Amino acid sequence: MKMARQGIRIGLHGAGGAVVDPFGVVFPDGWRGSSCGWWLAASDKWHDPRTSPSVRQQRVNGTPVVQTKVAVPGGDVVQRVFVVADQGGRLVMHVSNESPEPVVVAVPTRGMSSTAAAGATRPQGIETPDDVRAFPLSHRASITFAWPLVTSRWRKAASIDAGLLPSHDQVARGWVLTSERASRVVPEGAALVTARGDVSLMTPDEIDDLLDRDPAVGTLTIAERIRMGDNPREWTSQIADAARRIAKQPQRSPWSSRALMMAARTLVAADESLAADDVVGLWQRVELDGRSLVGDDASKVASRAAVERAAGIEQRFVRAITRTSAAVLPMGIPDAWRGANVEAHGVVATPDHRVSLALRWHGENVALLWEVDGPPGLHLSAPLVDGSFSTVAPQGEALLRVAS
Repeated sequence: MKMARQGIRIGLHGAGGAVVDPFGVVFPDGWRGSSCGWWLAASDKWHDPRTSPSVRQQRVNGTPVVQTKVAVPGGDVVQRVFVVADQGGRLVMHVSNESPEPVVVAVPTRGMSSTAAAGATRPQGIETPDDVRAFPLSHRASITFAWPLVTSRWRKAASIDAGLLPSHDQVARGWVLTSERASRVVPEGAALVTARGDVSLMTPDEIDDLLDRDPAVGTLTIAERIRMGDNPREWTSQIADAARRIAKQPQRSPWSSRALMMAARTLVAADESLAADDVVGLWQRVELDGRSLVGDDASKVASRAAVERAAGIEQRFVRAITRTSAAVLPMGIPDAWRGANVEAHGVVATPDHRVSLALRWHGENVALLWEVDGPPGLHLSAPLVDGSFSTVAPQGEALLRVAS
């Protein structure tokens, strides 16, 4: 069995594309085992990120845009890698020299296009693959390289104007906006963007495999994709089949209850109201007999798949109880939230409702602000925070007496 490469996955919606290792070396899916590395020459020496002790890496705003920094005299050289759909799909590497001295950056040039103003030369003083060339980069300047995601030994890739490709900021903002189509939260907003980015990169084959192995997590994956813009009608048969399998063995997954609720919501979005009613019946039976580990925190689940992280983050704010009732802060208030401004916009409350919440602290107690999107009559309660809170108002504010 092929082992998954360790690193951060980048790519396009529903297609993946490449993996970035902890040193900024990229392994595109379509390069047949080849990698796209990078090397730096500063005033002191050549720097290979794979052996440099100064490498720091992070996602940009939690998105599949990966930033890797390497220290050179006086500052850093910053690499940002991502994938764009332009020209049939391109791997883009943007390198900025944030030091006061000029440097040289070397990259493989097979099929590569760039914004380089000066010609490339063969690197001297360091061992690199044959197709690697070095490009000068003055202080405070940047350069963009781009490669086709799929390479061919028989056909040379057409050169493109790399300067016309979207910037890393534009790509990162696009991923954030895609995630926020589903919901937005504070804090943990970047973690939610990361989880949804990983879900978005999954291929149809990967989702089918996940449905076979764990129908509950597979259902949550499809539901997240639909919330981010996928057509719900394309997934109705898989959702209906998965719901039946979940209901037969709800004890298999701690996510069975939420998965059935989200399955019903997905069928509502697909205008399959009768099927949605059937799934609601399955969901309520699972809730009543207690066989599902309803409300389990994602941090307590052994397998932390991306969709489990997304579901766990949202479920800290609200959890469906019935089609017309939901619990606010169903796991209580995390210690990290105490004293902080907390917000959630558009989180799923039932198959038919979304809720936006905000917490504003007043000493030991907290003001809850809420607004319901959906049919009137949703009953909200907060049994683990303040048992006296109960409302069917579509919006309002209440001071919760936080239980010690």
